Amino acid sequence: MLPVLLLVIIAILELGLVFKDYLTVSYLSREAARIGALAGNDTYADCAIVLGIEDLATPRDLGRLEPIEIYRASPNGAVLDGPNTATYDGGDPPQCSVPAHVNDTWTLNSSPWPTGDRETSVGPSVSPDIIGVRIQMQHDWITGLPPFRGSIQIDERTITRLEPKAFFPGA
Repeated sequence: MLPVLLLVIIAILELGLVFKDYLTVSYLSREAARIGALAGNDTYADCAIVLGIEDLATPRDLGRLEPIEIYRASPNGAVLDGPNTATYDGGDPPQCSVPAHVNDTWTLNSSPWPTGDRETSVGPSVSPDIIGVRIQMQHDWITGLPPFRGSIQIDERTITRLEPKAFFPGA
């Protein structure tokens, strides 16, 4: 009876940790898309996204993230322009510069969907663009017992409409 009980406990542990990582990736993806929607066509929009992720995730989680993808999406979620990828480099304090600086904690590739081309206006013939964020994380199994060997990749995408600037500070 003891081996069966241990197997059940190990399975609960392993699946619980996978579920925790899934929730983490899902949360980071939603928050990153929300930050990107509010940043709109600001020059530092992609930097705001990655710095927001860095602020929300633990250092252990950041180290397991695959490059983050930021892209222009269609209403059904397909990639239209991009993606601009960001890779976490580590370091302190959190920093993301445009153009890139050697001390940045993130490496941003040149954006195929420039922030200046992001449509945030609303009108009769104009609608805001849709931003998408894709976050992937590698989860390594702890015990290595069958069927928990190797690793799995958790992949989550979130899309949302860019928001028009509601106010202008100092105006």
